[in-house]
Amino acid sequence: MKKPVNQFISSFVASFLSSFSQIMLQKNVVTGLLFVVGIGLNSPIMLLGATIAVVSALLVAQLFQYDTDSISSGLYGFNAALAGSAVFFFLPANLFSFTIVIFSGAISTVIMHLFLYFTSHNLSKLPVFTAPFIISTWLFLLFINMLGIDTVSVSLGENSDVDLYVVMRGIGQVMFQGYWLSGAIFIAGLCLHSYKVATWAVIGSTVGLIIARTFHFPEDLAHQGLYGFNASLTAIALAERFNNRQWFIFIGIVVSILFTRAFELITIPALTSPFVLASWLVILLARRYIPKSPEDA
Repeated sequence: MKKPVNQFISSFVASFLSSFSQIMLQKNVVTGLLFVVGIGLNSPIMLLGATIAVVSALLVAQLFQYDTDSISSGLYGFNAALAGSAVFFFLPANLFSFTIVIFSGAISTVIMHLFLYFTSHNLSKLPVFTAPFIISTWLFLLFINMLGIDTVSVSLGENSDVDLYVVMRGIGQVMFQGYWLSGAIFIAGLCLHSYKVATWAVIGSTVGLIIARTFHFPEDLAHQGLYGFNASLTAIALAERFNNRQWFIFIGIVVSILFTRAFELITIPALTSPFVLASWLVILLARRYIPKSPEDA
């Protein structure tokens, strides 16, 4: 009896940590652990929200008997982790927001399952990425807007103009963390799994800063890393696909930064939608004009 219980706990912990590592499209429990540390270092309440949401997501996935391998690899948990963090980014901690965290984790899991179903049945040939997180969080924001609840003004992080700190914050903002050390820990987690991926994450955030300054985007937002995190995610996602056609990666990075600015101008919370849209656009472009090769599969 003790052995099955230990196996269940071990499996659950692995799925839990893999859920965090999958936020940056990696499957590695140690990477996930470092991501947990990076979040908790800057915002324990966001880590609590992410934890509750991931537990909710994994329980829902088990309840509905979703694919075991997908559960264990963290595919049903990473959107929930982002959704749980987002709730405490926009709302103070209270009974209402804790309830929203649980529902956000559950809803993001169901949406993820629908996306995976469409993909497996060739109804969609695009990667899911963080689309379930975006949809569930936009629904949550629409819901609280309908209730007339105001979001809180959250400090996004330090406002230091040291470029290294800005680049690190750009990576940290992937998980709503504006502390440069959180970003550095995230990079360390990526390095444990793939040095190449970590390098591209830094390149993406750096290009975000360069473009923001070149085109005179709001300097305070640039300092907080808000033009870097979607660029980092885009770089990570496309680096896995276009290892031998790196100009596709740079196109995606630039497009994601422009999308980020566009969302600011229309005052819609961008979240990670610039990353998803830019990556989808580049993948579709490559499929249309470039013959498929094994490296780009």
